[in-house]
Amino acid sequence: MKKLIILLSLTAVFFLQSCEKKGPGDNYDFSNSLPAYVALTSTATKTIKEGASGTFTFTLRTSIQQTVKVTYKVEGALNLPNQTVTIARDALTSVATVAVPVGVIVAPATTATATLTLVSAATADGNALTIGSKNDASSQKVTINITK
Repeated sequence: MKKLIILLSLTAVFFLQSCEKKGPGDNYDFSNSLPAYVALTSTATKTIKEGASGTFTFTLRTSIQQTVKVTYKVEGALNLPNQTVTIARDALTSVATVAVPVGVIVAPATTATATLTLVSAATADGNALTIGSKNDASSQKVTINITK
């Protein structure tokens, strides 16, 4: 019986000491977490023929409980300022379609270039979201090669 009491006492002391120690999960720093952002899923160059259209997908880092209005522009051989697309509530992506009309390429050229740029994004209540994971809007561009 004496051995049992000593064993229980030592076990209790061991557990009480282990409860006081901080484990590896007690010291994580969440003060600098990544905010919600909108980005293009791909910034690779895209080729679109005259008279056709191309799609560009915008994505959210995390779903939001309200709609998000994404503003983008196309400049160059094709000028489309202040274009918008809406990412639905609880959705992560939305697709914008850019139509290239016939006659964009001026003779004697056989190709033309335009650039789609992600300008801004805001929630329905007006909160601005970060552009790209590093808040670098200049990296959120797609070059569009227009061919005949």
